[in-house]
Formats: sequence, structure tokens, C-alpha cells
Amino acid sequence: MNSHRYIGASGPSEFVRIRCEGSWFDSGCPNEEYMVNFFGRYRELHEVTVGTDTSEHFMGDLKKYGYIKD
Repeated sequence: MNSHRYIGASGPSEFVRIRCEGSWFDSGCPNEEYMVNFFGRYRELHEVTVGTDTSEHFMGDLKKYGYIKD
């Protein structure tokens, strides 16, 4: 079974918005708060730092650590 989820987004801010809207934990949060909350959970699991100052840095770091694949 394929457990991957594919998100079609036109750019980083749309990617963050779609992730936020689909989040079990943070669907009611603004995008900025979603990125910070997601980073906290991701850091606990993977011990890496994900930038949350912009959606571009957030998405770039998730790509760098293999969470997002092109």
C-alpha cells in the first residue's frame, strides 16, 4: 500500500495553506502558527531544524530533509 500523499501546490505558501487545512492538529491556525507547530513535532521525531520565518524556507528545509520529494 502506498502511504505517500501527493499535494499539488503552485508554490510554498499554497503548500503550507493546504497542509494547514488538512492538519489534524492545526487546521484552525494561521499558516505561520501551523509552520511553528509542525516544526516542533518534526524536530522531536527527526532532530532537525526547519525554518519557519517564511513558507519558502519551511518548504525548502522539508525538501532538504526528505519530507518533500519533487
